[in-house]
Amino acid sequence: MGSNLDLREQVNDPGVKSTLGELFSGKKGYVVKDEPIVRPCRNCKKPVKSTEKFCQECGTKVELDVKKNCHVCNKPLKGLEKFCTECGAKI
Repeated sequence: MGSNLDLREQVNDPGVKSTLGELFSGKKGYVVKDEPIVRPCRNCKKPVKSTEKFCQECGTKVELDVKKNCHVCNKPLKGLEKFCTECGAKI
């Protein structure tokens, strides 16, 4: 069962940022770097921020990243790695 909720706006909440920072680092007061990822639009190839829902140039809906696995060990990847954290294979 999935959810259709788009939670991208919630990450700007200071309470959410604080909680995520503590969760990821184990330290109070740690701030998660929250700059949006910029990728090319899959239709027109113009830069689109990960926080946008539609391309400003052509109107194509910005799809969230598809889950991928390492081609060597099959470990799930987050999509930004250059190397697998499990086996070290180049992605």
